[in-house]
Amino acid sequence: MRKYTRLLLLALFLVMMPAVNAAATVVYESPQEVNDFEEVRITLNGANLRVQNGSGMSVEIYNITGVKVADYRIDSNDKTIRLELNRGCYIIKVGKTVRKISIL
Repeated sequence: MRKYTRLLLLALFLVMMPAVNAAATVVYESPQEVNDFEEVRITLNGANLRVQNGSGMSVEIYNITGVKVADYRIDSNDKTIRLELNRGCYIIKVGKTVRKISIL
């Protein structure tokens, strides 16, 4: 039984090696992206959510279980939104920027 287990582990290791090498090669060959725009800033002051540099994007708010509870469209470069949320933890997503907030 011990010999069978060792043989199985060796076979599994040998099968996984090419996948690891291929993934490492892809990472090294990936092109560099140039970030020409400013990063989205999300700040919370009480129940006011301020989003900067997010013009044309949308704000998605999820509760801690992953259910979307609100969705807002950002129409200017500096937008303040009054949140009408219950107390708890929420996840804010603007484009690719994600932040966790707590409403007390």
